[in-house]
Amino acid sequence: MRRLVYIVLLAGCGGDPTTPSNDAAVDPDPLDITSTAAPGSLDDLHERVIAKRCSGQPGLCHNGQFEPNLSTPGLMYAYVVNRPGIEKPDRLRVAPGGSAASLLVDKLRNRNGVATQMPLGAEPLVEDDIKAIEAWIDAGALRAPGADPAPNLNNPPKRPEIAIFNNSGTRLDGTGPITVSNNATLVLRHSVQDFETPDSAIPFAAVILGIPDGRNVVLNAASTDSAQIGQTTFDASGPQGKGDQLDFKLSWTITPTLSVVDPATKIRSNVAASGQTITVLVVYIDGSTPGIVALDTSTTTIQIQ
Repeated sequence: MRRLVYIVLLAGCGGDPTTPSNDAAVDPDPLDITSTAAPGSLDDLHERVIAKRCSGQPGLCHNGQFEPNLSTPGLMYAYVVNRPGIEKPDRLRVAPGGSAASLLVDKLRNRNGVATQMPLGAEPLVEDDIKAIEAWIDAGALRAPGADPAPNLNNPPKRPEIAIFNNSGTRLDGTGPITVSNNATLVLRHSVQDFETPDSAIPFAAVILGIPDGRNVVLNAASTDSAQIGQTTFDASGPQGKGDQLDFKLSWTITPTLSVVDPATKIRSNVAASGQTITVLVVYIDGSTPGIVALDTSTTTIQIQ
């Protein structure tokens, strides 16, 4: 009955119950979303290319489960611009102004010795999309049109790899605790790796040797405040480690009696070397101001017979 009245009223006004009036306002379709991102901007590239091919949903590699995180334009910018890669730590993922030097483009184009092309296990990006990414990089890799240039970042140094060799150059660690005798000479080596600082320009690197009661072996007897600090020296001919060159070293000869120091009180004493278990700590500082410290403790221990 109500529908009949409604139709009659419309008919009396000259309206058609099956079509909207020409004067009626039509609400926009809520699913018809038009992008407001500036063409060629990072937001535009992320919406059109990155989200669809790299990070749009779980299962696409860079949705947060694998570095770099490309799940939003802001995260992508933070993870790739002026940031060194993992596979190729000698180059930036995105070098502002230089698409030819950018690891991101190397991975998309499968060039310059990369292990795999991205997107992994899927069809490569079409040429127009790669060129659009290159154009964004060559224009400065800005966060948004008109934004300030990308900042130069001080990327933190990598954790050092620690290795222990005998005096003949044979590596001893890697298969569990090392057992050595008194009077043996060990060469303690480690890596340094900082994107902004060449290895030879690292300003400070050192080894600290600890015994189980918390005291440290005296490695710098002439020092009052830092007797436990054994500064390592750069060795350009150092051997290759598991991930980087082991180009800093310190030679240490084990004497029957070890001089040890309490790092808190600076009090020194002597202990018998035989039966001691030594842990190895390496620390180095990159060339930034202020310097950033990298350190690691070896999983291998030195047991003295």
